[in-house]
Amino acid sequence: MERKNKKEKENKKKILLVDVDSSIPNLALMKLSSYYKQKGYEICLINFNYAGFKQQEKKIVIDAEEYSKVFVSTIFTVNKDAVRVKNCKDVTFGGTGYDLTVKLPDEVECMEPDFSLYPDNDECIGFTSRGCIRNCDFCFVRRKEGLLHKYDDWRKIVATANKYGLKKIRFLDNNFLANPDCEKTMQELIEAKINCSFNEGLDFRLIDDNKAKLLSQLRYYPTEYIFAFDNIAYKPLIIEKYKILKKYITRDWGIKFYCYVNANMPIKDTTERIEWCRDNKALCFIMRDVNCNSGEYREFYSDVATYCQNIAYFKLFTFSQFMKVHHKNNPERMMKHILFYKK
Repeated sequence: MERKNKKEKENKKKILLVDVDSSIPNLALMKLSSYYKQKGYEICLINFNYAGFKQQEKKIVIDAEEYSKVFVSTIFTVNKDAVRVKNCKDVTFGGTGYDLTVKLPDEVECMEPDFSLYPDNDECIGFTSRGCIRNCDFCFVRRKEGLLHKYDDWRKIVATANKYGLKKIRFLDNNFLANPDCEKTMQELIEAKINCSFNEGLDFRLIDDNKAKLLSQLRYYPTEYIFAFDNIAYKPLIIEKYKILKKYITRDWGIKFYCYVNANMPIKDTTERIEWCRDNKALCFIMRDVNCNSGEYREFYSDVATYCQNIAYFKLFTFSQFMKVHHKNNPERMMKHILFYKK
């Protein structure tokens, strides 16, 4: 009887998908789900919701005895070894955080994503282009996807959204404005009255009057248009392009800048970008490199990120004022970080 039960488990067409750290529905896992459901497999998903920075969670061991295949997707390199699978001979690890060279087979890549895996999700996601024209040191995109190239039509993404009753579209293009068809696509989205947004920071270097005007006419969500301000050297060009954007996106705090921060950057380069954003009524989101999570300034970068993410405080208070509230019971840390910020 024991041998029979074991044999039944081995023959069971059941697949486990493991989403280690995606902050949005995982496209690769959803495509794998569609592919294997067509082949008659039962699909199960485990979503751990790990963050993209070093954390103290225990390593997870999954007993996959009842599954014939397991696919584990990791987005962030700090979580590469967060999950181990036992009692299954067919286990595939992938995702940007695991190995840039691991890709879906063509027959899986072309599948429509299965959004039923994420029942609490309210938006459809997809790419109209892959790759990028830039080659930033801190970014994996060029190494993983190559130069920017067309990938899919926005109508196909909308059709998937309609199938699953999703009312919003989030485009994942790494550099949407670099796509030669971006203005045509925006015009069509405007005419079709599609609720849409862009997941990645838009490339301010490509802004001109027509692109800015089209952006302002989209049925855009969430509240802010997001751009990237990754280096203080871009400040003169940011100032020039911001003037163009503000002709069409006139609302205060209607634009947000992702600011990449590296522990090897001078602190003043970071604080100057933050202060420029505040002075110009633009929001700021600090994107910390993993090297900010250790060393002398680890807690400082944490406080700076918290300050920028607390939008109400960011709009009304300086960093010093925020610290006096945030660390009123820790005056030593408060004064230390105020002094760091003023370096």
